[in-house]
Amino acid sequence: MERFRLGGVPGVTPAKWLRVWRERVPDVSAVLVEVDETDPVRALRDGRADAVLARLPVDGDDLHVVRLYDELPVVVAAKGHPIVAFESVTVADLDGEEMLDQGGMSLAQLLETVATGAGLAIVPMSVARALGGPGTRSRVVTDLPVTTIALIWLQSEDSPLHQELIGIARGRRAGSSRGDRGHTVEPGNAAIGAKPRTSKPKPTANRPHRRGGPGRSGRPGPGGRR
Repeated sequence: MERFRLGGVPGVTPAKWLRVWRERVPDVSAVLVEVDETDPVRALRDGRADAVLARLPVDGDDLHVVRLYDELPVVVAAKGHPIVAFESVTVADLDGEEMLDQGGMSLAQLLETVATGAGLAIVPMSVARALGGPGTRSRVVTDLPVTTIALIWLQSEDSPLHQELIGIARGRRAGSSRGDRGHTVEPGNAAIGAKPRTSKPKPTANRPHRRGGPGRSGRPGPGGRR
């Protein structure tokens, strides 16, 4: 194999892993291929990628699935929206806000729409950072479930290069034992790998008050800047 094609859904940033790859596997170049976030498996079946960094769950009994890390959910708003006065929010804080669905839009188009002030959207933190742009701000939603990034590839295409990539992603040193061959984890089990730190909300007494009264949870909603 002259090159290894690594697919990635929007938001994933494997640049550090690719740098390590160049050091450990200098004879095989690694190329990053963008894949459709709604169907990352297709890139494998169409032969456009040798492995894909995808968000779980994914469909396919013929896949190797190795969980790598979790992503925090965030709400994205236009710059200057009252929600950005919070350090973090709950679902109840968003009660009454105009929430946008992705629908037929790409994630980039969704966040472009948010930047116009048309509404708010909930996406993984990595997506907000990569695609949000200067016209948006994001805040962690503390009571929504995380999403999980996993490395997936076809079982029929398993190779030492796939195992090398797993070792790099998990921080194993060069030449260490590769015990992950054939390691498949069903979506929904506890993820392994790096976990992000959870943002802590500010004390309730210091949270801004929402115009129109508290939300259904009894917590004050987002208020304007002071």
